[in-house]
Amino acid sequence: MNILEVINNIKIKTIYGKLPKSVNNISQDSRKIGEGDVFVAIKGYTVDGHNYIGKVIEQGAALVIASRYEDYNIENCAVIVVKEHEIEKIASMIAKAINHGPAVHTVAVTGTNGKTSISTLVHNMLRNLDESSAFIGTNGFGKNDNEPVYFGNTTPDVVTLHNKIGELRRENIKNLAFEASSHAMALGRIYNVDIDVAIFTNLTHEHLDFHGDMQTYAYDKSLLFSTLGNNFSEAKYGVLNKDDDYYGIMSKCLYHQEINYSVKDETADFYAYNIKQFKENGIYKTQFTLNSPEGTFECTTNYIGDFMVSNVLAAMIAVWVKGYSVEKLVSILPSLGALYGRMEILGDGLPIDIISDFAHTPDGYKKLLEATREIRKGKRTLLLTGMGGGRDISKGPLIGEIISEADYVIITTDSPRDEDVEVLMGAIEKGMTHKNYEKVWFRTDAVKRVIELAEPGDVVILASKGREDYEILKGGKKVWHSDPIIAVDEAKKKFGIE
Repeated sequence: MNILEVINNIKIKTIYGKLPKSVNNISQDSRKIGEGDVFVAIKGYTVDGHNYIGKVIEQGAALVIASRYEDYNIENCAVIVVKEHEIEKIASMIAKAINHGPAVHTVAVTGTNGKTSISTLVHNMLRNLDESSAFIGTNGFGKNDNEPVYFGNTTPDVVTLHNKIGELRRENIKNLAFEASSHAMALGRIYNVDIDVAIFTNLTHEHLDFHGDMQTYAYDKSLLFSTLGNNFSEAKYGVLNKDDDYYGIMSKCLYHQEINYSVKDETADFYAYNIKQFKENGIYKTQFTLNSPEGTFECTTNYIGDFMVSNVLAAMIAVWVKGYSVEKLVSILPSLGALYGRMEILGDGLPIDIISDFAHTPDGYKKLLEATREIRKGKRTLLLTGMGGGRDISKGPLIGEIISEADYVIITTDSPRDEDVEVLMGAIEKGMTHKNYEKVWFRTDAVKRVIELAEPGDVVILASKGREDYEILKGGKKVWHSDPIIAVDEAKKKFGIE
């Protein structure tokens, strides 16, 4: 591709060396740079890409985007120096140009909770409708029905995101649903991404170590809607949860058409009511009545909890705006399977119910316990939860108070990293309202312990991790760990089930 036109549009810059007429690939990872590639030198929290500029030049880089310049051997390479706070914007311009191609219909989901569930539901609905689709988020990068490849972040860096969209274009995959975290908006990870549908789920206590306060957190979330632009000739939509306290703020930030949903407000565009949970052939399901712009429908899903009904509504709207009828979407709901690590009921055939969920905020725990009350009625509840290292631990006491609803609690960690495990567990312990709990810092041991305590008829809830298959310990050491696999294996051994 001709890179000169893109560079000419960068008005504030200093160029060192001779600009290439064309480039190949682009990356922020120096290990992925080869002959004719573009390297973006990002100054991160732990790694400064500028320290690798000399290395990528030796590897054959044709162009480097940086925020400062040193004396490099640039005989066959150009270095463009731009403002440090705009380097992601510049990188997105070049990445988008490199990854040009057929349009991909893109759905972006933001909110404290529900991002993974909704983006996965959108993907699964589209696959059920025989459309090609991909998803990006906490569960990784998955294309069509292939196994996902995991990233380190919920939303990858801006260059990786554009490269993945380019990959979809080259493979003629028509749709993408991705999670847009508040960090992603604040750090410019979604710059220049063409978004067709932007979904807001909710805003609750989380990430205040990063954002500082709820007002800033809300502002950073609202940045998603600015990415839609204000060209009203384009068919773009905002999908908003009318039940959330921050709905009004998000609505004001949205220039394009709004479609809202609710399980409480009958004036919503998509309103679910008469929500009932039942068990059929050993599987927990939910029925509800839906009022929509196309009439009233009776719906059945394989999920439990009012919040999962909300997530289903958001996903339905995102697919509905593509031209599918509500009737058609209602008809496919019963065929949509479990969402890994999101209110997932495990261990078919075991004498105990094991539930895996990603709940990691006070609101998430509240909704988790509300959603499982029908399952837990008359049964003993054992709940395991952990606090992550390098995260906002001010929410710990609130979590402890909420999970005290369980009969017995195992407090553990969730990728403690370099944090003091006693401090992490103690944050939750401070909020406990009863003494029926114990602390087991290593999560694998904690999962084994909760199964050891479980008796036939009990409900075991594994919270805060879902299907993540790793723990991060001191020094960044990454070890394998899976709540569901360990729990089910231990339960089968305990109860003598093959």
